[in-house]
Amino acid sequence: MSGKYFFLLIVSIFFSGIFVAGAQTALQKKLEERRKSLQLEIARINRRLIQTKQHESNALQEYNQVKRQLFLRQRLIKNLRKEINYINHQIKRNNKKKQRLQKELEEAKKEYAGMIRQSYNSRSRESKLYFLFSAESFQQAFKRMQYLKQFARYRKKQAMEIEKKKDALDKIQARLKKDKKEKARLFENYQQEIKKIEQEKQKQEAIVAQIKKKKNKYSAQIKAKQREQQRIDKMIDDLIKKAIAKSNKKVKKSKRHKSEFFLTPEGAKLADKFSKNRGILPWPVKKAYISRKFGVQPHEIFKNIKVNNTGIYLATEPGSKVRAVFEGTVLQIQLIPGGNNTVFIKHGNYLTIYGNLKEVYVQPGQKVKTKQEIGKVATDSNGKTELKFRIYKNMTKLNPEKWLMKK
Repeated sequence: MSGKYFFLLIVSIFFSGIFVAGAQTALQKKLEERRKSLQLEIARINRRLIQTKQHESNALQEYNQVKRQLFLRQRLIKNLRKEINYINHQIKRNNKKKQRLQKELEEAKKEYAGMIRQSYNSRSRESKLYFLFSAESFQQAFKRMQYLKQFARYRKKQAMEIEKKKDALDKIQARLKKDKKEKARLFENYQQEIKKIEQEKQKQEAIVAQIKKKKNKYSAQIKAKQREQQRIDKMIDDLIKKAIAKSNKKVKKSKRHKSEFFLTPEGAKLADKFSKNRGILPWPVKKAYISRKFGVQPHEIFKNIKVNNTGIYLATEPGSKVRAVFEGTVLQIQLIPGGNNTVFIKHGNYLTIYGNLKEVYVQPGQKVKTKQEIGKVATDSNGKTELKFRIYKNMTKLNPEKWLMKK
């Protein structure tokens, strides 16, 4: 193998090692950040549960919070398993590296010892001079002098390489020690989370039993909320109909449609742009989860009761700001009894509707940008903070979950 080829091979191995290590470090950082994020969300739900327990009538809310906590705990356990597997991989990789370095260090020491012996045997100044002056020509003597210099430099380089390998070996051993300690800590955390999951399952079962004991009371609550929601949904449908009629007033009768917005070229372009963002729209609140899904579905506990949601409910923290999910124009702002403020934003013939706002930062007719803050979510007397988010295409209700970016 030529010296040039050997040098290129060493360089390529060195840099590929850097890139792999960099990628693995990024993955480890990502897993750690995800773990911390899950732990923070679990802590937030714990705080909400403390508030909820102060109100006996909130057993259904407590059930949903415990269910969410259980779901997050399972994701946390999955994340911890990934972290442990990653560290196992790191330990295995570093053990191999340690063995390789130990072998290289031993070989380097043997080679260096041989050089020292050779140098010792020919250590006298006379033997070096004899080696030079016994040359048959000046050119040969010059080459011998160059050889002696190269030998001295190579010996010095070998000594430095041995020190570097020793240093690298020390670092690997320190890293192995740190990784093993971190693995032990994560595994202990993992076992604690397994225990907490069992406790939360028991808590959930106890809440369900409590709710079922007072079936009539909670069934009546659920039905009353559904009737209230139907009333609000009808109000919103009527408001959209009126908005369509008002928007189409200036349009020729032949082009008017009772249930569709007439689109200008600019409006059609915006609507097309909005439709192309299906599945990648930002969430209207940064830290939230879907507490109630879209559409008709049986109640989680009372299966004989059907629940119909015309949007999704996003449970969040008190004081959370609401953001526009896409650029558009504020169509209207309505104060809905039982629903606080509701903001309607028009995107061509699409509407995004943000319900249960305590504060509103925009005005009708105002143009808004994607992620622009438009208000603040209201928190009820029980400490529940939920945004009801709807998406319509003209009068057609769409499932917002399919439009938002997956978390």
